Amino acid sequence: MAGKDMQRHFNFIKKNSLFLAIIILQLFAASLINLKIALGLGAIISLVLIGAYIFSKKKLKEEGEKLEESKEEPFKFPANSGVAIMYIQIDNYDEVLAATPEENRPEFLARIDKVITQWVQSYEGFIKKFDDDKFLSAVTVEKFRQIEKNKFNILEKIKEIKTPNALAVTLSIGASYGKDSLLELNKMAQNALELCLGRGGDQAVVKAEGSTHFYGGRAREMEKYTRVRARVIAHALRDLIEEADKVLVLGHIFLDMDALGAGIGMVKAARCLKKEGYFVLSPDQGHSVEALLKLLYEDDETQRYFMPEKEALKVQTRDTLVVIVDTHKPSFCYSQKILQRAEKVVLIDHHRRGEEFIDKAILVYLEPYASSTSEMVTEMIQYMGEEIKLSPREATALLAGISVDTRNFSFKTGVRTFDAASYLKRHGADPTLVFKLFQEDVGEFHKRAEVVKRMQILPGNIALSYYDKKCENPRLTAAHAANALLEIKGVHAAFVLVPFEDGVAISGRSLGEINVQRILEKLGGGGHLTVAGAQISNVTVEDAMKRLKEAIDEFLKEGDVS
Repeated sequence: MAGKDMQRHFNFIKKNSLFLAIIILQLFAASLINLKIALGLGAIISLVLIGAYIFSKKKLKEEGEKLEESKEEPFKFPANSGVAIMYIQIDNYDEVLAATPEENRPEFLARIDKVITQWVQSYEGFIKKFDDDKFLSAVTVEKFRQIEKNKFNILEKIKEIKTPNALAVTLSIGASYGKDSLLELNKMAQNALELCLGRGGDQAVVKAEGSTHFYGGRAREMEKYTRVRARVIAHALRDLIEEADKVLVLGHIFLDMDALGAGIGMVKAARCLKKEGYFVLSPDQGHSVEALLKLLYEDDETQRYFMPEKEALKVQTRDTLVVIVDTHKPSFCYSQKILQRAEKVVLIDHHRRGEEFIDKAILVYLEPYASSTSEMVTEMIQYMGEEIKLSPREATALLAGISVDTRNFSFKTGVRTFDAASYLKRHGADPTLVFKLFQEDVGEFHKRAEVVKRMQILPGNIALSYYDKKCENPRLTAAHAANALLEIKGVHAAFVLVPFEDGVAISGRSLGEINVQRILEKLGGGGHLTVAGAQISNVTVEDAMKRLKEAIDEFLKEGDVS
């Protein structure tokens, strides 16, 4: 502190040196004329200098304090007058490039760049292309609110650009605003883009003010024809299995055939690589899953694939690899205890990504373009090594998983879906046996007939109905009933509610005109554009139906019907 005071004294004298020199000369001249006048003048000048010094010292102190504060506190944007950051990515860049003749590609890509650039500039924003298919943009929050009001109309405008074979260009946009740090805004925007891509693209995800908003997502997921990612994931998964002491596979609560089939495939892969592998099985299952389990239990080898949660917790170690199949939400995972204890987690799922996510996974294979998790696992098995050989029962289990999620190859079925089915058929999968697994008893058929009788038709040609009593597997029961309603002529989407112990399960199905995922996300659910589900705890069927109707009305008002 003393050093700073000495520096201030020196700075004051240095700054006023010329003025002091003139005063000294004037006092010397005055003393030659009259000593009394010189002493009086000197006293007055001394008082002025003392006052000036005190004022200067106070001002310097205030400036110093402001400087220290500015060093301690970084610049922050006011929440309502800052910037919004957007990451923009062309979803199907490789596909549109491959579908465009080589001589036309420069002009075609220039059209895409022009539309995106002009859209951002129309909101007085900055945009920079930093990769072949990626852009970084920034606009003011005021202008960004206009973008939100217009519901990111660039998502539809860009689709006007099509390849010669009528393949439309689609975009994914991750955006953020409302934070006072550019570093935080950038991280939020990147997370929003990652969430957007995990949901299948063709939409915008905005993270702002503690909430997440979704726009678009009206187009069907476009199948990715390249198998590069599947091969890379398969090789990485093999390495993780070989490093582990054992493998535990977890499905979701209310187990279905897709989760079971994918789980069987993972256990088989682990055992073929000379590792212990087990599927952690819940005690109660639905009729069709029980039928598949009965088939698997008939073989001594596959019977040993299963282990209850209590036993799995005893054998789980730090080196145990836990593979989660057919869900990416921690709350949907069958065993929370195994998941929490796991240090190595692999996630394999085909559902569009939601906000809730298993963040601790060291390897994530989330592919919303796939028909089912069983398809993804079948494809990976082909790249994990020739020593992995499926038995006819295991191949049938995987085929059953694909069949149930595609409704016997009617929905979300692509070239790779048929390739996977062909591979399974070559390994002995029995389609007739799969059909028999789906057969129901007369009682279930009558219950579903009652659901059809109770059906209501809402605006948008949406069918809505419910079960009035609890069922063994509410999630699967609701799905079968929703599929039945969708077969009625004129119905574009269907929702069925089923009560269970702690609340109500809802299943949604659509032909593609209505995004059932967007509707059920409002109730905490998720899924795909044509297939989605939700579970609401601590409510009655009447309350759940009221909330579902409100979500449907809100969706229709948003105008997101194709």
